[in-house]
Amino acid sequence: MELIQSIRANKRNQIVFIIFLIAVSAVILFAPAKTAVAEEDPIYKNGIFCYRIVSEEKKEVSLLGIESNDKIEELLIPGIATIKDTQYTVSSVNLITDYYDNKDYTVFYSNLIKLKFDKDFTGTIYLPSTTLPNLTTMEFMGKTVPGDIMVGFSNTNMKSDVIFIVPEGMEDAYQNVIREGIDYYNGSDLYETEFRLTPSIATSAAVSKEHGSFSVDGLLYQVISSAKNNTGKVQLIGIAGSQKYSYLSLPEQVESNGYTYNLTKLCRFSLVRSGATVIVVPDTVTDMDSYVFDKQVELLFLSKNCKIIPSGMITDENDDTNLRFVSVPKGVTTISTNAFSDMVTNKASIILPTTIRTIGKKALYDFKLVTFLKKKPITNTSTAIKNATTVKVSKASISSYKAVLRSKIAVTAAKNIKKTTKLSVNASSVTMLTPAVKALTSTISKGSNEAIYWLSTDTDTFKISSKGVITPKKSGTAYAIAYTRTSGLHQAIKITVK
Repeated sequence: MELIQSIRANKRNQIVFIIFLIAVSAVILFAPAKTAVAEEDPIYKNGIFCYRIVSEEKKEVSLLGIESNDKIEELLIPGIATIKDTQYTVSSVNLITDYYDNKDYTVFYSNLIKLKFDKDFTGTIYLPSTTLPNLTTMEFMGKTVPGDIMVGFSNTNMKSDVIFIVPEGMEDAYQNVIREGIDYYNGSDLYETEFRLTPSIATSAAVSKEHGSFSVDGLLYQVISSAKNNTGKVQLIGIAGSQKYSYLSLPEQVESNGYTYNLTKLCRFSLVRSGATVIVVPDTVTDMDSYVFDKQVELLFLSKNCKIIPSGMITDENDDTNLRFVSVPKGVTTISTNAFSDMVTNKASIILPTTIRTIGKKALYDFKLVTFLKKKPITNTSTAIKNATTVKVSKASISSYKAVLRSKIAVTAAKNIKKTTKLSVNASSVTMLTPAVKALTSTISKGSNEAIYWLSTDTDTFKISSKGVITPKKSGTAYAIAYTRTSGLHQAIKITVK
């Protein structure tokens, strides 16, 4: 927590500094004429380095800034500074905004990717990744471990975490003094969270190094199982930068720095405020936290290998949702208490496979239509569904479901569906001009009687009818989604309107 608070404090330095100046100005303006204002300690230069003396007795200085506009990628940080012909120990590196926000030094700070610390450096290091946006590597030459190394990131500009190169045999010692984390903020204080990172430590710059966290295609991942000996595993932390999606099909695998990982977990808030109206969770995902999705999602296709659907799947500040349909594939066994609940305006439907064995209380309160493929009611079925919900089951199962459900819940016969094994559309992408219309056609496997549904991921860009006819509205790019419900298949067609 201390690390994340430090990151946030550093972000707000400029604001605090301005407030401080205003306060000081007010004191000067209204104070008696004889009042003296103490001057700030002077800053001394030693080459391109700018220092402030923090202890004359101990002969210690703090490195506050670097005055350079050279386009270099690597910089050596000294452990000793010479000021007024006297040697001082560099007790800390804490770069301030006067330097890294100065437009005269933009080229230097934006191009630097590696900090190398001299063998006599033993001071503390405070958030260099905040001041150096492209920093990827920190190398330490000394056998004496620095006092404290604090490295923090924000998801808004993070590409990957820092690789720490240390002397061989010193890995554990450096591991103990490095504190690294991500302050995750996606535009709302309600969904702000933090992630502590395990430092990525190597002993040689020549070997391929595995990052502990990284971003790919606008998504931020954290390694939870190393890929050094095989395919590793990652969890999705959230959105990197300010990317917005309308259709988001998460990848089964991602690559970073030559390593390959399977996506196996979705973290809390990871897809909140992503903008996606259609989200596809791959079958490699075996675990999800609560509150992964937000009210923006309309179609949600879940993983067959994530056996447990957790509580609080969808979160929103206003207890609202646009959810239309949730595809629960065969293989899911449990729907937790309050998995879909408290979304007062929802009109969505869900079809539950025969593999479902456990349903928690209020698990299905979001839905207006719930279809059970299981012939016999599951324990807690009556407490999982609210009044005014319609339940569909096979004709032969109607009496057994009516026996356990409240009288205000209508139980009707579901259509005898023969699932399709394929779904295809006559185009993978379409470019069109307003006001022309375009009809998409889709086909399913022979003998299937499933219905095909259509959805536009952005109705401001185009609308699509129940027959697949696209009516463009304004310039932009979005997706037309053709999908089936019982089989849970879908196809996404990229639509560009000019």
